[in-house]
Amino acid sequence: MSNLFIKICGLTRADEAESIAALEVDALGVILHADSPRVITVEDAQAIRKVVPPSTKLVGVVVNASHQRIQSLVDQIGLDIVQLHGDEDSDFARQLSVPYIKAIRPRSQGQALADVRAYPSAQAMLLDPFTEGQYGGTGHILDSSVWPVKSSKPLILAGGLSADNVIERVSLLKPWGVDLNSGVENSPGRKNLEKVVRAVAQLRCVK
Repeated sequence: MSNLFIKICGLTRADEAESIAALEVDALGVILHADSPRVITVEDAQAIRKVVPPSTKLVGVVVNASHQRIQSLVDQIGLDIVQLHGDEDSDFARQLSVPYIKAIRPRSQGQALADVRAYPSAQAMLLDPFTEGQYGGTGHILDSSVWPVKSSKPLILAGGLSADNVIERVSLLKPWGVDLNSGVENSPGRKNLEKVVRAVAQLRCVK
């Protein structure tokens, strides 16, 4: 059994969340950023919270939201972790009331290492491909050359991961965790359970 941290992000429906949580993944993500095609309401996130067992963390993804807004989402939904997917700096992140994952979109390995060092209070760092004007969820594959060889923080690999490529990517980069979203969907926000099952089953076998 692999110790790889597995997060399935972009959930929009409680029934899909419940089925995926039953696979005993480590975390499910809900996107709370208005400009995302996978954004959901607080009410829908609350419905997902009700079907997610305590063993699976619920992560709320935000982009450049205020402390007040984030705290309101944490309180209303019952988020376990906040994922900062915008331009939030370390001082901002340190003041959060819950653990956080910081998403970065580095253009070089040097920048990635600097970004990791800049967020000492982060629970983990998530590396997403850089796309001009977008904060993630593009389905693009991360350029392997920007991946830090050594890191002081757990690193989560994101960007276009699917059952067809995730083992190759994990074997190459050896991340602490993976974040799957667009690669296990039928359409934005609608997960394909068969694709999720295939990907998770493969990741469970990673040595």
